[in-house]
Order: sequence, then structure tokens, then C-alpha cells
Amino acid sequence: MSKLPQGWVSVNIADVAEVNPRKSVDLSPDEFVTFVPMAAVSEITGTIATPMRRPLRQVNKGFTQFAENDVIFAKITPSMENGKAAVAANLTNGIGFGSTEFHVFRSKGAVLPKFLWYFIRQQSFRDNARKVMSGAVGQQRVPADYLRSHPLLLPPLQEQERIVAKIDNLISRSARARSELKKIPSLLAAYKSAVLELAFSGKLTADLRGSNSDTTSGLPEGWTIQRLGDISEIQSGIQVGKRRSGQEELVEVSYLRVANVQRGWLNLDEIKTIFVTPEEKARLLLAQGDVLMNEGGDRDKLGRGWVWNGEVDECIHQNHVFRIRMKPATLPPEFVSHFSNERGQQYFFDEGTQTTNLASISKRKVAALPLPVPPFEEAVEIVRRIERTFMWLDRVAASHGGASQLLEKLDTALLSKAFEGQLIPQNAGDEPASALLERVKAEFVAQPRKIQSRKQIYQGQTREKLMEIERTLEQVLTEAKNWLPAQDVFQRCGIGDGASTEEIERLYSELRDLDLAGKLETEAVNDDQGRKIYDRIRLKAV
Repeated sequence: MSKLPQGWVSVNIADVAEVNPRKSVDLSPDEFVTFVPMAAVSEITGTIATPMRRPLRQVNKGFTQFAENDVIFAKITPSMENGKAAVAANLTNGIGFGSTEFHVFRSKGAVLPKFLWYFIRQQSFRDNARKVMSGAVGQQRVPADYLRSHPLLLPPLQEQERIVAKIDNLISRSARARSELKKIPSLLAAYKSAVLELAFSGKLTADLRGSNSDTTSGLPEGWTIQRLGDISEIQSGIQVGKRRSGQEELVEVSYLRVANVQRGWLNLDEIKTIFVTPEEKARLLLAQGDVLMNEGGDRDKLGRGWVWNGEVDECIHQNHVFRIRMKPATLPPEFVSHFSNERGQQYFFDEGTQTTNLASISKRKVAALPLPVPPFEEAVEIVRRIERTFMWLDRVAASHGGASQLLEKLDTALLSKAFEGQLIPQNAGDEPASALLERVKAEFVAQPRKIQSRKQIYQGQTREKLMEIERTLEQVLTEAKNWLPAQDVFQRCGIGDGASTEEIERLYSELRDLDLAGKLETEAVNDDQGRKIYDRIRLKAV
């Protein structure tokens, strides 16, 4: 912007917030603090889900510390790109520890934590941060210096409050809209299932018969139950990797795999080719109207498929895909495919066989699939009504997708306008940000700095207790007789915050020696979703 809004000033983030402030805590090692793993931070809302409570001694070394109202920001891929950031709140004893992959912003008083949180949540902020990330592919991180020097347009404090309130209101409304939109795909799927249920029970075309009278079989008058093999020709496909003699004449032809045959559609993005004999090609060549069904794969995908409409010239199918060619005036192929995808799912699941890695269904079982068979003209009309309804539902799905994209753009535009001073009107009575900044700077400089020392951690403990803590790693693990969290082990060995480099190197040297001697066991401790929380250690049983 060429001109700043009234009362605003341009600053760097470091002017208004400390980035990664030094640790400072006055708690004893056994007092509890909040622990926040990366996975606990919501990418959508920025809330911290189910924060844990841990003794300070377990987390004080090796984790990132933050305080109430600090802003934590994931610095590593892919969490950074996904927008993992939060304002720390409701921390036990006002202190939190979390992943070392968090950067921490601590306001000096001139910027509201939530205003800063919304600022770093912008897509543009994350896109620019991605450009300066360094490190190995998949483990790249945003440098702290980049954050410190990043420009920020700072409004008056009162205006920040109004901006945050306005964003909260608008974001909550778009979140409600997004929540409602998320329900639509499942509703559409349920609608399609309901239409198919009506179709195969005869209720969808009850108006054609003039009554809903049923036979003793439970089907409408004129309908029968027939096996698929009685009204079609079922053909297995070519075996991929089949051994050939060098004397055979072979031709190259396209073929369909299981991956090409989806439930209700064909994925033709990648069509592979295979060499077969002319006789095999003639026998397996697909014709328009053939029904394709998968013979192998995951158990819940057996029998899935759709109708071939000649999308690729001269194409055959592999042996894990059945080709069903309907006999004249029996059933339209779309009727059969819709039925097998909907009502046939349970049949194929029950009748399929399972090996270690693969499920399959035999040609005999496919042929035995029972189908409701209405008069041919009624079956054609059923397919027409299904497809007409599905076309309308697909248009609704497309509109849903467009609306979801618009909501994302709306949130992006909202934040952009907020941080350019265009979201709400300015108030001439607000204290200018320049005056606020000078006042806060003076107050911040005058504040005494509290830096944690090793002495402070163990303040009040007896010399005997300190000597008990400062033991060798093997002594600690021998006395424990069981698993100990790694951080607990370090504390018991006297490695707290403020430990010297020599002390830390001594511990790690002993750790390596025990490991090389085969005396050590380590194990990751995961949460209920399989995400690593911390490591634990014990001596191997002799």
C-alpha cells in the first residue's frame, strides 16, 4: 500500500513481539505444565485439542516453552503450509511446552496475540515463508530471522480489537457455512442410494404399472429374479505377464486394469498396453455396452465397475476384470452395473475369497448373482430415470465444489482486507500506533528480565537430594527397573535447563556406550492416533 491507514505504522514483527523468547519458569520440577504436541493444534480453527498435563521435569529439556497468550507457529513442512498455529490459552500454571518444531511469538504489548495469529494465518504469509525455508526436502523449516524481520502494518490497539472482533464474526459465519457444505456429499450419496433402492424394488416406475401390487416374491407383477449368468456371457481377461514362446505372433493392444474400473465410472487417465496373440485380441476385445466388474483387489471393491462405451479404440481387459455382455432384450447394461455397485456389494463381499493380500470372486459366483429383472421396456425407463436424477445430483455436487472454493477465497480476501485497513472504518479518537509503540517499548525495556538458571530449578532442595539426582545413566535406569521417559532420565541424571555442555556430552557419551554394549532399550510412546509423543528408555533384562 502506498499510503498507510490513519493511525497505522509499518513495523517488523520483532518490533512488537519476541520471537522464540528464552526459557523462564519459576516452577519446581514436579509441578505440572501443559504439553502440546504438533498434532494437537487444529489446522482449521487454531484451537489446541486435548492438551496434556505433564510434570515440568519431563518436558523442561528438549521441548519448546511458551506462556499464556503466546502465539505458537509450526515452522516445519507440511505443518507450516497447512496453517498450524494457535494462541496458547488456559495453560496449567500459565506455562506450556510443545514440539521443538514450533516458533513462539510473545507480544511486547503493542500487538494483540490474536491479531498476530490471524496475520500469520494468511495464505500469502505462508506462501512467502515457504520460499525462504531451508533444510532437507520434507524437513524444511522457516528461519526465525525471517519472522523477526517480516513487515507488519500495525493499527492502533483499539482498532486491533475491533478488527479481531470483526474477523471472528465473519470467520465464524463462513465456518458455519463450510460445516453445512461438508454435509452435502454424504446427503447426495444417500440420495443416490435411495433412488437405486426405489429403482430395484420397482417403486421408481410404479406409475407405469398403474398399481403397486406385488407378487408373492415381493416383486412387482411382471418382474422375475434371474441369475446374471443366465442372461449374459461372462468372460475372464488376459493374464498380465503370461509366459510366451518365441514363436508366437504377437500384437500390441490397450488393456484395462482394476485401477481403471471404478465404482460407477472408468478412470482412463492411464491406459497400459500388452502384447497378445491375434486370437486373444479377437476373443477379449471390448464392445460398446459391455459391463466391467472387478474380479480381484480389496474385498470391499469386488464386483465394482461400470459400462464400456468404446472410449478407447481396440481395448481388451486383464484377468482381474470380468467382461459381462448382456443377451439381447434382457437388461440394459447400466441397470446391471448400477445394481452390482449398490445391492451387489454385500453379495460380492460375502461370496469373495481372501488370501493374505488379495480378495477375489470367481466367475461362477459372479454368474450366480441374483438380479431383479423387469420387462425390458421398463428396465430401459428405470435407467433413464436413474440417469436423469443422477445428472441433477452431479450438478448439485459441482455447485457444492464451487461454493467450497468460494468460501476459501472469501476467507483469504477477508484477512487481506483486514491487514490493509479496509475491513472496518478507522476511529480518529484511537491512540495512534506510533504513540502506542513508543510507550510499550519504554515499558518493555524497563521490565526486569527473568532467565532461568539451574540453581533456580533446584532451589530449596537439599544437597543430598542434588547428589541423588546427579547420578550416572546406568544407576538411574537400574534403580527404576522399568521404562522411564527420556526427559525424566535426563532430569534424574542432573541435566536440567542451564546444564553445561560438558554435562550434556557426558550423558550422551554414556548413552552411546550403553547402547553399543547392548544394554539399552528405547521405545517410542504414541498417542491413541499413533503419533509419537516422546521416547522412553530402560535397561535390558539380564
